[in-house]
Amino acid sequence: MTEGGTPAPPAPGAGRLILVVDDDAVTCALLRDLCGALGHEVAVAGDGEEALARVAERKPDLVLLDLMMPRRDGFGVLQALRSAEATRGLPVIVLTAMGDMDGKIRGMELGADDYVTKPFKLTELQARIHAALTVRDYRERLAAAEEELSLLRAIDPLTGAGTFAQLKVSLDAEVARSRRYGRPAALLLFGLEDYAGLRHEVGRVACDQLLADLAHAVRTLFRGADRLFRTDVEEFIVLLPETDLAGARVAAERLEARARELSAEGPNGPVAASLRVACAVFPHPNVHSGEDLLREANRHFVALRARSAS
Repeated sequence: MTEGGTPAPPAPGAGRLILVVDDDAVTCALLRDLCGALGHEVAVAGDGEEALARVAERKPDLVLLDLMMPRRDGFGVLQALRSAEATRGLPVIVLTAMGDMDGKIRGMELGADDYVTKPFKLTELQARIHAALTVRDYRERLAAAEEELSLLRAIDPLTGAGTFAQLKVSLDAEVARSRRYGRPAALLLFGLEDYAGLRHEVGRVACDQLLADLAHAVRTLFRGADRLFRTDVEEFIVLLPETDLAGARVAAERLEARARELSAEGPNGPVAASLRVACAVFPHPNVHSGEDLLREANRHFVALRARSAS
């Protein structure tokens, strides 16, 4: 039943799949025609069980849901949709009878996004459909932006290495795994010698390229299970699972040799890179956690820096 009104031309965001759920054939036909006139694809279900089956078969962009239906009513459909991870955020507009305030309240409590009272005006329903789809679009864009931001936080954009926050989690997990299985783990902490002087000589752009080249060299030099992290402007860490002290020292020598092949392009020609590398291992008397492993490597790293400065 309607109170008249003529659908406007297709709204922005047309072409979505809308599922109409109602046991009244006349209402279903009316809603199908309205949504079709707005440029949307329409699927129809005559009861709650059929509605859930259609959602499982192909997830719609919006559900227009009658509350009073046989087999499973709209409240049961709402509960099922909101309890499943895949459909928790699926927009739902419930269709309620005039004066059914309890139905409106319960529907909203169960997670309905909006409601329309029967007999509804087509212009009102059109506006609510448009609003629900617009909110859905904004939510999807926000989720995509949050995912991109999370990725940026986890990966250094210049070198592709993991970040310090990611390192802390990985360190604790690796030490716990090594302790559980009685296997060693090692960490290499390395950085460019006299980075400030190098940057003054060749400039920021050339230094950035050198850091990117260094990170690439590490990825080609080490195993797939070895993980690279950038912890400061010119400092990195490689986490080496299943590696004892002897293996870590061999890895450090290989890294130093590879770094000597790299250079930064300056105004007066290429400037050779020089690397300072320190290592730490678990198990070790001073290492009981991931933080201890990092602290031990840093202690050796600082000692190397002091020796090179003297």
